[in-house]
Parts: sequence; structure tokens; C-alpha cells
Amino acid sequence: MEIREASTVPVYARHAILRAFKHRNFRLFFAGQSISLIGTWSQTVAISWLVWRLTGKPFWLGFVGFAIQIPMLLFGLVGGACADRLDRLRALTILQALCMAQAIALATLTLTGVVSLWHVIALAFFLGVVYAFEFPPRQAFVMDMVGKRDLLNAISLNAAMLHSTRIVGPVAAGFIVGLAGEGICFAFNAATFLALIAALLMIDRRALITQRKQEETFWKAVSGGLNYMVREPAVKLALVVVATISIAGFPFVALMPIFADKVYGGGALQLGWLMGASATGALAGALTLARIQETDGLLVLCAKATCLFGVSLFVFSRLEQLWLAMAILVVVGFSLTLIFSPINTLLQHTAPDHLRGRMMSLFTIAFFGMAPFGSLAGGTAARWIGAPDTVAAGATICFVLGLAAWAKAKGMKQS
Repeated sequence: MEIREASTVPVYARHAILRAFKHRNFRLFFAGQSISLIGTWSQTVAISWLVWRLTGKPFWLGFVGFAIQIPMLLFGLVGGACADRLDRLRALTILQALCMAQAIALATLTLTGVVSLWHVIALAFFLGVVYAFEFPPRQAFVMDMVGKRDLLNAISLNAAMLHSTRIVGPVAAGFIVGLAGEGICFAFNAATFLALIAALLMIDRRALITQRKQEETFWKAVSGGLNYMVREPAVKLALVVVATISIAGFPFVALMPIFADKVYGGGALQLGWLMGASATGALAGALTLARIQETDGLLVLCAKATCLFGVSLFVFSRLEQLWLAMAILVVVGFSLTLIFSPINTLLQHTAPDHLRGRMMSLFTIAFFGMAPFGSLAGGTAARWIGAPDTVAAGATICFVLGLAAWAKAKGMKQS
């Protein structure tokens, strides 16, 4: 009898690593996002293939990525203010519909054979603007669903899902584009948004943490997040770490095709192995974080992980054997998750409820808004000193940053 009774207990009630799943709203949101992100990663790959087919020039591949990311820098603060002033659930539902509309437009243009480069760039910029308004409420909404106690676990599970779909999505894109072309892949992405929109419509509002709003002008709300950051040393340090890694560390992703081709003598298959190794490490990092129940010392953990990231990335830049490079990239991906997920948690855990959306907008700006400049600097440096030395230089900067952050984080109030 005891065995039968135990078997009826949900798995998330028996394992601490899955404790955020005890919240029905989070289970719905997680399931919808899992399906939607497979489509998102598929579209990312399909857009790259489409741009390459239209132009045959690497510059335009980078420019389309820039068009998606730069709106997050331009409109991030406004998006954060909106996240704290508007109903987050309603806003997320509308924004997902806009993302689906973008995918439908891409699919229609491609399937009818009229798509051109300017169409892709314009729609990429439009999607970036939507992301600038969508990312802050989506991140803040996690705490609305699970509360502070299960926040780190929920963010870690979300990260695990993100990196799992990062492996599945490109594989799906390869099959779809190979069999039916990019247009069908865009249509596939549009269809996957229905799962997330349906999940959002099924959310039980009564179980959500109520947003506490303050009476203030819109522009005062925009500046409110900046003022809070200036007053809080832990928040400033966390955002400096994110921005520096985005500029100095992340260019290794953009330069990865050069490693696959010039360093390891391979091609697209080897590139996929390298990216898959990094994603596998990131998934392992997310599952490791999901086991942690205490939120004390997150900034110290982040600083230690930054040191690990710098060392492992430097080692990767010196390797000439593919299998060794894949092994060390697992460590690189692992350390990145141990940097960004704790910082995401720290920003939401320490900020007053009425500022959480704006904290997520600052995280968006530091993470995504700085990335285009890092890619531009990395590409320029690689042209003069080569990709390995460029990555090594960035890794050194990240290691020094980690040591400085570690020293500064000790004894700093983080909650």
C-alpha cells in the first residue's frame, strides 16, 4: 500500500530539482515555452541559411544579428518600465502574437518567392523591438508564478529548457529546410507560438503574485531602474559582469565557424559538434543550479564561475584537437550558466517588486544590448590577430574580471 501511495505522488514533489513544477502556472508556462523555443531556434538557423543564400556574404549574416540585438539597447529601459506598469500576463500574450506575426510574414514572403534582404533586415529589427518589450516581463513573470522561494529553481529549469531546445531546434531546422525550404521552417516557428499563447491563456490569475504598482510618470519610471542600480553595489557589480562578458567573452560564439574551418579543418558538421558541446555544458550547469535551494552568496558563485569561464575559454583558444576542444567547451557552457542564471535570480530577488521589470530590462541591455559591440570588436580583432588570439584576449579580460568581482563580492550584501 505504501508503495502505491508513493507512486501517486507527483515526481516534482519527490525531487528538489523539480520543485518549481509544484506551481501549476509554471508547469503551463514551461510546457508552452519548450515548444515555442524549438521553433525560435529553428527560425534562427533558417534565417542564417536564407541570408547566406540571398547574399553569399558573411557581413550580412552579422548585420541581421545586429538588427535583432540593437533594439534591446535602444528600447530596453522603456520595455522594463512597461513591464512594471502594465499587466504582465496580458502584455506577454500580445507580444507572443506579434512574434508569431513576424514569423508568418517571413514565411509568406519566402514561400511566395518575393523575399529580399531588406525584408529580412526589416523583420529582424521588428523582432528585436518586440524582444526589447517582451524579455523584461517574461523574466519578471517567473517570480509572479513561483515566488522568491522557488525562483532560483524556476530560472534554472528555464535555462535547462532553453539549452535543450537550443540543441533540438537547429536539428529540426536542418531537416525542414533540407526537405522543404526556409519558408516552411518559418511557418513551423509561427505554429509553435500557438502552444505558448494557449499556455498563457490557461494561466490562473488567482495564483499569481499581485504586481504592486507605484504612481509615477512614465519617464520617472524609466529612470527608476537606473537610480536603483546606482544605489545598490551588488546590482552594479552583477550588471558590470554581464556586460563585460557580453563584450569580451561572447565573441567566441561568432568566431566559432573559423575554429571549425581553419583550426580543426572541418566544416558545418564540426561546427555543430562544437556548438552542441557548449550547449551540453550549459544544460549541465542549469541542472546543477536547480539543486541549490539557498540564494545566499549568488554573487560570489557568479564571480567564481567567471574565473572558470575565463580559464576554460583561454584553454579552448590554444587547443588544436577537435575532441579536446569539445571537452573544454562543455566547461565553457557550464560556467556561463553559473554566471547568468544566478545574476538573473539576484536581480529579481533583491529588487523591490515594483522594480523587477526594470531590473530585467537592465539585464537585457547588459546581456543582449552589449553583444553586438562585442561581436563587432571580436570580428575586427580577428581580422588582424586571428580568431584564437582574439578569444584568448577576451578570456583573459573575463578571468581578471572574475578575480576582481570575487574580491569585491565577499562581504557584500546580496539579499
